[in-house]
Amino acid sequence: MDTKENALSGRKMAKSEKLCRHKYAYNAVVFPLQFSRINARGTTNEADPEFSEAIPNITIPVGRDIQLPCIVDNLGSYRAAWIKVETKAILTIHHHIITRNYRISLSHSDNRNFVLHIRNVQKSDRGGYMCQINTAPMKSQIGYVDVLVPPDIIMNESSTDITAREGTNVSLLCKAKGYPNPNISWRREDNQPIPLGTWHGKKMLATSFDGNQLNISRVSRLHMGAYLCIASNGVPPSVSRRILLHVNFPPVMWIPNQLVGAPLDKDVTLDCHTEAYPASINYWAKDGGDMIINDAKYETSIKEKNYKVHMRLAIKNLEPHDFGTYKCFAENSLGATEGSIRLYEIPPPTSEPTKDTAAIRRQSIEEIEVFPRHQSMGSAKNSGKEVESLEGDQNKIPVTDGKYHASEEAAAAQEDHSQTSDRKRNRSGAKKVSEKVESAAGKKVDILLPLTILMSVLLLTIST
Repeated sequence: MDTKENALSGRKMAKSEKLCRHKYAYNAVVFPLQFSRINARGTTNEADPEFSEAIPNITIPVGRDIQLPCIVDNLGSYRAAWIKVETKAILTIHHHIITRNYRISLSHSDNRNFVLHIRNVQKSDRGGYMCQINTAPMKSQIGYVDVLVPPDIIMNESSTDITAREGTNVSLLCKAKGYPNPNISWRREDNQPIPLGTWHGKKMLATSFDGNQLNISRVSRLHMGAYLCIASNGVPPSVSRRILLHVNFPPVMWIPNQLVGAPLDKDVTLDCHTEAYPASINYWAKDGGDMIINDAKYETSIKEKNYKVHMRLAIKNLEPHDFGTYKCFAENSLGATEGSIRLYEIPPPTSEPTKDTAAIRRQSIEEIEVFPRHQSMGSAKNSGKEVESLEGDQNKIPVTDGKYHASEEAAAAQEDHSQTSDRKRNRSGAKKVSEKVESAAGKKVDILLPLTILMSVLLLTIST
């Protein structure tokens, strides 16, 4: 029994000594005060190692590879190690890799260069890295790694497509993460300005807006469209999120021409513009009848752009029964509206006059203009006072298109004036006779016409 107990006790002591040696080796790296080479006389026989260059600070985007060099002169029998400062984790000791992180490796040469490699850098790699030499006292230097992270939209904290009723308030929210913290800006996908309401009676428009939240007061159809939330922090690439804003409103209608005229046997097109969201049902009808469909007589077409619709109705080869009132209708879940267009007939355009017709018209005018000269010559045979009176009366009669036409005012004034003298009444009667002769004259006045007028005047004078 004693022999077995002694043997067991010996094995325990040997195991304990081995553990102590391992512990001493570990502490030699972490606590280098316990490790140095000393000769028999108690003095060191090696020069102290020194760092040849400082470890650089590195700023790099996530996903890249980096190298951290540690260059030591006169290392001798000392050892160099890499340690992560924040976690105090030992990464390498001399030529050996201690960490289990497969992305970390070490390259060394000439017992002088110890380069730490980190592949596919992640956010967790951000921090300080210490290169340590186990001298007494310990020597070390630190390099810092800053890992930049491009922005990323946080989907569950950002707005999705929004549908709102016209006149309500709307808020668009967008949040992003990254390093450094991203900045958020808003703009419309079509690059149109964003109406932000009124301020002191003036409409506020902005091509872009900065901030996590875009607030729109009293939203209208002008706000409808796609909005881009753009997150950027200087690290490419910037990211964006597309948010659609729908604004519900009942149909409204605008008709450019409510009265349209066209001749028979021609084609005509009627136009009607509507705005509605959700999209409306649009159709045409005539005189309150059934909906018009495409056939040989009618052709309907619709052009849509966002919430705007352009309706057109083409009517071919117009006939008498095609004239009347046409109506365009627009209906959606929020309401309905209609507009009327009256189509009426106009006469076809006339042809231009020919040269022969124009010549005949000029000749007729010249012949008519001869009559006033004969009229004046016939009146010259009266007494001097009568001639002056006749000339004054003729000046009061307006002339149109080369003919004399007495207006009602001139005739009344002449009748009042004739009551003062019998002779003036005679001259008035003679004038009426001459006007009748003028209307019956036709084209050409005979040379005997003044004598006929004179005889009529003399007969009237004798009778009175």
